[in-house]
Amino acid sequence: MNMGNQDIRRLLQMVQSMQGKSEDEMIRELAAMIKSGKGGITREKAEGMIKAIMPVLEPQQRRKLDRLLRELQGR
Repeated sequence: MNMGNQDIRRLLQMVQSMQGKSEDEMIRELAAMIKSGKGGITREKAEGMIKAIMPVLEPQQRRKLDRLLRELQGR
């Protein structure tokens, strides 16, 4: 998967814009932004990024990203 610095910056900007929100709210909003294209990253690219970094994360972090992945996939 080709993941550029610009993609990573966009994802970080989306996360930073949601500081202070609950985890559930943040996951729903991130998924909605990605699905609508407002985040500047396609759903497919976001899913690929998530899958690429999950193996190196701690279990708690993996659970959060897994929730986002399921939300993106409509489950």
